[in-house]
Amino acid sequence: MPALQLGSVWLQQQRLLKDDLNTARTTSNSNIMRDAVSRAMVRYEAYFRARAETVRADPVRFYCEPWVTPLERGTHWIAGWRPSAVIHLLYSESGIRFQAQLEDLLLGIHSGDLGDLSPRQLGRVDEVQRRTIAEEGEIEDELRELQVGLGDLFPVTDADLVEKIRKMEEIIRRADGLRMRTLKDVVDILEPAQAVDILVAAADLEIGMREIGMCWERSR
Repeated sequence: MPALQLGSVWLQQQRLLKDDLNTARTTSNSNIMRDAVSRAMVRYEAYFRARAETVRADPVRFYCEPWVTPLERGTHWIAGWRPSAVIHLLYSESGIRFQAQLEDLLLGIHSGDLGDLSPRQLGRVDEVQRRTIAEEGEIEDELRELQVGLGDLFPVTDADLVEKIRKMEEIIRRADGLRMRTLKDVVDILEPAQAVDILVAAADLEIGMREIGMCWERSR
């Protein structure tokens, strides 16, 4: 699938995913919410499989992200969102909800949402964050080596270019693998209602960034 089409299809999928999750959330039924989360993760897995095929076809064009707005591109990391961003989003959402529910929590009333993360959950999230940041650093080192190596390609040969493009494909695929793995690790730590909330927040962020970016472009 062409990169431009993939980006458009995924944005539509995010809206459907968000609607499905919000509908499940209104039921307050753990099994229904768990099923909605499972469906959302299946969509993410399908999306990243499609990305892998698109990257294989044209790594250079994919890296340039022709399907996103300049605003989105300015906030992205290796052709997509930074893996640790999902953890930052979790902490942000948790903090906002915790403050709003502080009075209830002091009375022993628990909401069960992201404002009600247990110490054990927070410890596990911290472990995921440490692993994720460490692997982000490794991938950034690989990209830095590739970029420095491009300066040594003189005179340029076809074999050199093929090797560099192959390396770029590997870096993007590794970044995508870390994105999917981090999201899955975080979701696995959370209770069904909490998992629904973080997936909705992630969808809101992607959809919102696209809409803001498009509005900014139209206003220029």
